[in-house]
Amino acid sequence: MRTQTTIAIFTAAALALASFAADAQGRQKQGGAQPQERAQVERGQKDFDRDRLRDRDRATVPGQEHDRDRDQDRTHAPDQAKFGDHEIYGSELMSEQERNQYREQLRLSESDPKAQTKLKAQHKEQMQARAKAKGVELKEPDAE
Repeated sequence: MRTQTTIAIFTAAALALASFAADAQGRQKQGGAQPQERAQVERGQKDFDRDRLRDRDRATVPGQEHDRDRDQDRTHAPDQAKFGDHEIYGSELMSEQERNQYREQLRLSESDPKAQTKLKAQHKEQMQARAKAKGVELKEPDAE
């Protein structure tokens, strides 16, 4: 009887050890996957936070995006997109409508340098006549 009890104790101990070993092995496998899953969750949380902050900034400063775009347009304007008021000869003597009309004429004549030169010469004569009539002296524009 004593032999049976000893065998039963050894069997129970072996089963317990096998159970603990299997449990430990399962935890080890699970532990290897956890850091990857945790990193993925953290990246997702960072993305979510970043997007939330961007949305909040857009909601609280609605004109800022427009200002940034306008500033970018100014700094990255192509050379052909000049013809601002300071570059139009006699612009101070012209109405806004006349300046816009002149810019459009210059834009349309860009492909024909002779026509553009003629247009500029006619414009200069007109502005000199206006300046003389008003008793104003015109200075040459920065770039034309």
